[in-house]
Amino acid sequence: MYRLVSNPNGTLNLEETRSGFLFHSRFDPSSEGDRISEQIPRPSAPQETVLIFGLGLGYHVESYLQKATSPIRLLLIEPIPDLKPLLNPIFERILATHTNQGHDIRLVFGLDRFLSRPLSDWIREDSSRVLPFLHPVYTRKFSDLSLRFLDSLKPSSSQNRSAKTYFQKTWSRNVFRNLERLSESPNGDFSGIIVGAEPGYFSDQTLLFTGAAPSLEEKTPWILRNRNRFHLLASDTSLGWLLSFGIVPDCVLSIDSSRGTLFHFRKLLPETVPILTWLGGAAFLFDLPNPKWIYFSTHPLDQTAASLFFPQAPILENPSLNLAGIALSFAKRFSYGRTIFQGVDFRRIGGKTHCRASGYETFDRVFLSRKTSLFQTRFQKTERWEKRNSILEILKRESPERFDREVVSDLKEIETKEMKSGIRFESPRSIRKKEWIRFCAAHPEFDLKEYITSRIRTFVR
Repeated sequence: MYRLVSNPNGTLNLEETRSGFLFHSRFDPSSEGDRISEQIPRPSAPQETVLIFGLGLGYHVESYLQKATSPIRLLLIEPIPDLKPLLNPIFERILATHTNQGHDIRLVFGLDRFLSRPLSDWIREDSSRVLPFLHPVYTRKFSDLSLRFLDSLKPSSSQNRSAKTYFQKTWSRNVFRNLERLSESPNGDFSGIIVGAEPGYFSDQTLLFTGAAPSLEEKTPWILRNRNRFHLLASDTSLGWLLSFGIVPDCVLSIDSSRGTLFHFRKLLPETVPILTWLGGAAFLFDLPNPKWIYFSTHPLDQTAASLFFPQAPILENPSLNLAGIALSFAKRFSYGRTIFQGVDFRRIGGKTHCRASGYETFDRVFLSRKTSLFQTRFQKTERWEKRNSILEILKRESPERFDREVVSDLKEIETKEMKSGIRFESPRSIRKKEWIRFCAAHPEFDLKEYITSRIRTFVR
């Protein structure tokens, strides 16, 4: 708890009642505020924002603004939300006194509230630089809060920035490269952009999605027995295992843009089986003769293409950032009567993280083939792996009705319709690529301009 108290000379002070700690000098808080204000950085350009951590009773802020010779952008962070009832009137007084001088002053109460959003949400869009300052009393008294505040101002690691740049460039290049290949494909009549489904077509149908968890091996006999009772949407990682048992899926889902995707196909898939992917998917896929069913993702390039050229097309969201998330969105968008997931339990069996023929079957087992098992030195320790269960929980939270445990063999047998006949497609040639690029480049909020390189602009027709 905190309260306002009077100093011996009649000036106000702020006290923590439990400890009796005073935020300001007992004798001359105004002079103390003057000294502190001298340490606050001065902006060298109008677009720079001064960020002050710790408001207290505002003695340092008042002194700082009084000495300013030009308008200042000032963002105040009071990390202790309990102080809001006491300090709000003081802030209102500062606001009334100094805003008419052109100063731009904002206040955020509570460090958690400040950290809940990126810094860019709290400052003006055209801000060129932030100049932080921490009140010395706050750094001593609330060192943990001060460290959290300073950590929030650190730029993301160069590794993260490099990864983001790499993938954005890869996705952007793939989108336009794949679109060109799709338009030139001799199998183009069987490929297209998914824009919807025939009403009620899938309402009595069942969709089975297969992931590549080790449990898929146990479920394979069940899939073989009931294969004619559902549409089989296979993840590319599970494809090798299914085909080794003669199980041919109705469609293969592949979203990874990396070269490793090539391993999962490696001339195994019959040419008639369609591949469900997005335009930013692996370029190798678009060189295969298989039909490509293109869905729109939440990537800005996809969203702009959908809004400009295919306003009725569904956007498949992926809350789990996993192949199963896309499969779930697919089932929901096309109103399948029932959805079943096999090989999507994220359980590790005997050290195995994936089923055989997935390319990951020996991952995490290197240290287990010893006389003395080195469980503690495996690539992914048990507690870290178990956190992946959260992906399954996200999916169940999104659509709990699609995770009931009733087995399909207990249901009334219904004729399985052709999957392709229920999906509506439009030609990718409807996308006017140059217009699309101009639109994306003209809107900086999409953060795409630097990734649509001159090379992309050159080969796009």
